[in-house]
Amino acid sequence: MEIRNPKFECRNKSQITNLNWLIGLLVVISSLIFSYSSLAYAEFPPVSISTTVTSGTNAPTQLQSNIGGISIGYIKTGTAEVATLAWRPDYKFGPWGLGADINLSLGENKPTGYENFVLRYAEYDDLKKGLRYGFLSGVTLGHGLIMKNYSTRVGDQVLLTNQQMGLKGYIDLDNYIIRGMGTRSNIYYLRAEERISPMLTLGEYYVTDTTGRFIMRPDGTTRQYPSVAAIGVDATMPLPANFEGYAEAGQLLNHGSGFSAGLSWAYNALVADASFLAEYRVLDKGFVPGYFGTDYENNPIDLISAEATNQPKNGMLAQLGINALGLASLKAVYETYQGSNSSLLADLTAKLNEQLSVRGYYQQPNFVDFRSITLEQGALLGADVAYKINPNTSLITHYKQAYNPVKGLVESTQYYELALSL
Repeated sequence: MEIRNPKFECRNKSQITNLNWLIGLLVVISSLIFSYSSLAYAEFPPVSISTTVTSGTNAPTQLQSNIGGISIGYIKTGTAEVATLAWRPDYKFGPWGLGADINLSLGENKPTGYENFVLRYAEYDDLKKGLRYGFLSGVTLGHGLIMKNYSTRVGDQVLLTNQQMGLKGYIDLDNYIIRGMGTRSNIYYLRAEERISPMLTLGEYYVTDTTGRFIMRPDGTTRQYPSVAAIGVDATMPLPANFEGYAEAGQLLNHGSGFSAGLSWAYNALVADASFLAEYRVLDKGFVPGYFGTDYENNPIDLISAEATNQPKNGMLAQLGINALGLASLKAVYETYQGSNSSLLADLTAKLNEQLSVRGYYQQPNFVDFRSITLEQGALLGADVAYKINPNTSLITHYKQAYNPVKGLVESTQYYELALSL
């Protein structure tokens, strides 16, 4: 049932009108890209099966593929459970790429969102221009003051659906880069970057949600979060000894403004690589950092309630990343702000031996006083364990616990599969 709030009708109409120029520019970008036979890069989740292309100076380009992996599994979400067959082919030919999920249920008690065919991605990317349609994750604008690690995936879902897709494109004109995105959930952005010199890069962007979010709360009521638009600018400067300095300013239109400045460092050695980032943020009463973040699709922030506190929300962010020979990796992000609970994100992977690999991840939301669900309900917890029986067969277990914004409750999902690599 659709819920309308007259208070936001005018704002929504005006933002949709203002968005016409953005959509027009995205169309122009797409036209430019295709006129140069191009396509875009966007992040997508790693899959165990891949297709590669090899070529030589005296030989034609060849398509090499193991045609994907087939798995026999069992998935349980809440009270819904079903056995399933899955095939996840990936194909790549030069700059072209295509990936799909094909699922066949062996029963009728399927979890919500179970789909027989999902086009995971279709793309063309020649590293200078590109366009990609598919599942998007880790989307960050600038240094993340307004959009950080946005994902089209709804938090509780293990399997992808066709509703989780978006279109993301770019064109690199040497001194300038133009980027754009639009999703099936009506979130759009346009970004321009200018390489002023080898020592300075500037970026400007506009991002908007044209429809707002509708979230089912734990008490059974539906909450409407109005559409929000934002603008931002950022500057990045390389420094000696693998350091980088940056600053970013942004405004959530009709709400508040924020500013951040930080220092990042990265080092890549033969046996390991590491990175570190520290950032301080100055925020006024109506601004919440990373508003378009990982939680946006299932647990957004109520900006009106946040602004009503009449208090600034200054704070800091620290991030650490380590990867050792591909055998173990760690990513940790810590954030703390005035008027907010501290929050932690941790993602750890490890290859314990030639047969056993594990992954665990945990994420807490910040500013829980301005969200529909509590800290415990909003936390995301997950794990994956893969055991290789032989070079072509693996046993894989997936576990995820997250809030379901459609049902208004926390659900856990278990997915067990016997994966065959052909």
